[in-house]
Amino acid sequence: MDEGQFWRIIQTAKDSAIGDYEQQQEELANELRKLTLDNIILFGNRFRYFRGQANTWELWGAIYIIHGGCGDDSFNDFREWVIGQGSEFYYRTVNDPETLVDVDTAKIENVEWEGLSYVPAAVFEELTGQAMPYPYREKLETTGNEWEEEGDDLKQMFPKLTVKYSDNI
Repeated sequence: MDEGQFWRIIQTAKDSAIGDYEQQQEELANELRKLTLDNIILFGNRFRYFRGQANTWELWGAIYIIHGGCGDDSFNDFREWVIGQGSEFYYRTVNDPETLVDVDTAKIENVEWEGLSYVPAAVFEELTGQAMPYPYREKLETTGNEWEEEGDDLKQMFPKLTVKYSDNI
């Protein structure tokens, strides 16, 4: 599946959900049901690719500041939410996580992130009765400029986020 088709499906689901993340998951399932089984697999693999590309210390640091902490599972769920916001948001956020300072605080703090990545496998199993294969291996190593929880690393990396979320640090 080419990148354009992947992002069109994500955007269609997001637009149809009108800000309701649970609904966005259902809308994504509806979009995936329109695809061939091979394309559902390719969509799932593309999703894993983008989640892996977003596995950076910089992005983790930004959400760490926003939440006043962020563990492995929460960071994984956050990356799924970033993907679910669409191509433009994804690339802007991954390339410069401090742009999250412009996002409405309530959207970042209260969103239920977990679940979007489960949709392709659930649809595949619904249609076939079988588990979906994932031939693509996601990049699991966090890359970029590693930071320390203690100290001023994050404050120096993200001065705008630090000011906005100073109560969380």
